[in-house]
Amino acid sequence: MNRLIKTILLLSIGFHFVQGQEERSIFTQDQLLWYIENYHPIAQQGKLLIQQGESSVRAARGGFDPKLFANLDQKQFDDKEYYSILNSGLKIPTWYGLEFKTGFDQNRGVYLNPENKVPNGGLWYGGVSVSLGQGLFIDQRRAELQKAKVFASSSAAEQRALMNELYFDAIKQYWKWVQAYNEYQVYEESVTLAVTRFTAVKNSYLLGDKPAIDTLEAKIQVQNRELARNEYKLAYQNATLELSNYLWFENNTPLEITDELRPPLFDEIELSNTTSFDTLQAFVNAVPNAHPDMQIYQFKLSSLEIERKLKAEKIKPKLNLNYNFLSEPVGDNFLNNVSSQNYKWGIEFSLPVFLREQRGNLQLAKYKIENTTFGQRQKQLEIENKVLSYFNEHVALRKQVDIYRDAVSNYSSLLEGERIKFNIGESSLFLVNSRESSLIEARLKAIALVSKYNISSAGIDYASGRLYK
Repeated sequence: MNRLIKTILLLSIGFHFVQGQEERSIFTQDQLLWYIENYHPIAQQGKLLIQQGESSVRAARGGFDPKLFANLDQKQFDDKEYYSILNSGLKIPTWYGLEFKTGFDQNRGVYLNPENKVPNGGLWYGGVSVSLGQGLFIDQRRAELQKAKVFASSSAAEQRALMNELYFDAIKQYWKWVQAYNEYQVYEESVTLAVTRFTAVKNSYLLGDKPAIDTLEAKIQVQNRELARNEYKLAYQNATLELSNYLWFENNTPLEITDELRPPLFDEIELSNTTSFDTLQAFVNAVPNAHPDMQIYQFKLSSLEIERKLKAEKIKPKLNLNYNFLSEPVGDNFLNNVSSQNYKWGIEFSLPVFLREQRGNLQLAKYKIENTTFGQRQKQLEIENKVLSYFNEHVALRKQVDIYRDAVSNYSSLLEGERIKFNIGESSLFLVNSRESSLIEARLKAIALVSKYNISSAGIDYASGRLYK
């Protein structure tokens, strides 16, 4: 029942069934990739990468959220209120290094520090803090948000790289499956032919037209073909299981490829167009900007550059300026009591004498950028050479496929001629078997070349980072 359910799920996207082996539903490469994109666990992990990137940006934006604060400090002893100090307010950080602040102080007590003394109704204040030295152009908060945005973009590139790799692995396994099935069909047909010939030779022997040795040779040929067929059947069954590893459905349900599905037969396979040199050149030229692995390097360099700017900012002296106006809450609107004579301000300055830590960290940041740049150049060269390698293989295999398709036709003609000669007594069973074996080998070779050609065709898109878009 479980197997039946899995089969129904796999067939639910619209396959058509008719009776007969040759009419079984064909499972195509596009259908395989559809299942992978929508249900494969690694594809789901790729989607999580993008969500993680979005969440990191959201978290970094939290550094610019307005913040409410309140502090209350009281001391009561010997029936006396020594002091009660209340400070509350709102801070609003901004992108440009400014921080706006407003609040309310209400302090009282017998032993209240004079500097904390405020009017009986409390004291409103509002103002701004600004960094004029270190932190003017970039600070930790702004750097974290910038790096989070870079990480979000990098996550999308990582997801593409992940899917690009997954797609190519699945496509390679798909064509291994197609190859194994067609090889099995070749030997299935060869066994049928060998059995038919054995029956014919046996009948001819019984009629006295053929010697007994021919029946023995025909029987041995049947046995050899059956052994080979069983080996190829096992290879097809294992290839089917390997391909099933890529098939999933909703709720992480694994699917199986059953006997109701089959790969395309050799004559049903349509070869993709050979990639032109101009197209190849366009792919190679686009590698630095379009390939997901190169984009990941670019984002990594962007993140390191942000870190370098932050380290360079640390070399500057700290020079922070604070200004707050003060107002006593009298009447309905405390702003009416705002006066330029009532204010509180301060300035903060600091600078390490030798700056050894800051200069060392800046130099380390530069080394990281330089090291990553070397890796980026090496990666670009490897990718470009891999694209060219798949292209060379692609072109060579197309020529070989055409040659072997013609060779199969020629071997078929030779076999047919040898059969005619054998039927009229001008040839031997040995020669017929030899011609047939040559045809089988040619068909197997042609099948393997078609499989490799389609893999190399996908390999060009894979190497150039275009297989998953």
